[in-house]
Amino acid sequence: MDKSKIKNFIIIVLVLVNVFLLVIVVSNARERRHAELYNKQALENIFTERGIYLNPNIKLPDKISPQVSLKRDTDNEYKRISALLGNCVVDDLGGNIYSYKGPNGIAEFRGNGEFDILLYAGVISKGKDPVDAAKIVMKKLGIEYSDAEIVLEENGTNTSITLLCSWDGTPIYNSRINFYYNSKYLTLISGSRPLDIEYSVQSSEDYLDSATVLMSFLESVRQTGDVFSEINNLKIMYTLNSAVSGDCTLKPIWCLQTNSKYYYIDARTGRLENAELVP
Repeated sequence: MDKSKIKNFIIIVLVLVNVFLLVIVVSNARERRHAELYNKQALENIFTERGIYLNPNIKLPDKISPQVSLKRDTDNEYKRISALLGNCVVDDLGGNIYSYKGPNGIAEFRGNGEFDILLYAGVISKGKDPVDAAKIVMKKLGIEYSDAEIVLEENGTNTSITLLCSWDGTPIYNSRINFYYNSKYLTLISGSRPLDIEYSVQSSEDYLDSATVLMSFLESVRQTGDVFSEINNLKIMYTLNSAVSGDCTLKPIWCLQTNSKYYYIDARTGRLENAELVP
């Protein structure tokens, strides 16, 4: 057999192998999709039997964010603040609290992630879209934000914006930044941010899946006696915990929205943590 025939034979074999592998991948994906639909339908039936409507548009997350530990980096903090306030003078106030004074304003940053920034008039214009102006500031400060749950409130000539922080694409439900405008300019920024440097990541491979979380939730609310008739959303978020100054942990949680409350559920244990009234 000449070389050209051998080459053609090898090419044909490789093509057949690729086709075979593609068939396997497509088949596995189809089976996975069927299993997801079956599980979701089973869940809907269980909740319907208990008089609870499980919104069919809910997409049950198949990936849970890992638990992340962060620490403060004052050098990075100074760099980010200077991008907004200009060259800053730093004052250590003790208790892991630092004051920054620059030509554009003053700021105070604390070890648990909380901070306040007072801007001088004329530094950041309100412009036509105060939300866009707030996002630009977040980028200067190096704080990742989520486009979910943006809150805009207006009172006369005053406007306030609230942005939800996020980490690696996952929103942090208790880490929010507030922006306050007068008629023309941004005057005050205040809130709680995740700290700067990731130093530990814990795998979430053994965490509960969405179906197990929903069943655990059903049992929890049966015991508490909470009343609702709809579950409208279910998503993975982070909660920010800062037990030690200069250090914080982002713990994955499930956020479950009913027609009466938001519920937050520990992603590892399935334990109900707290609830908030739907605004």
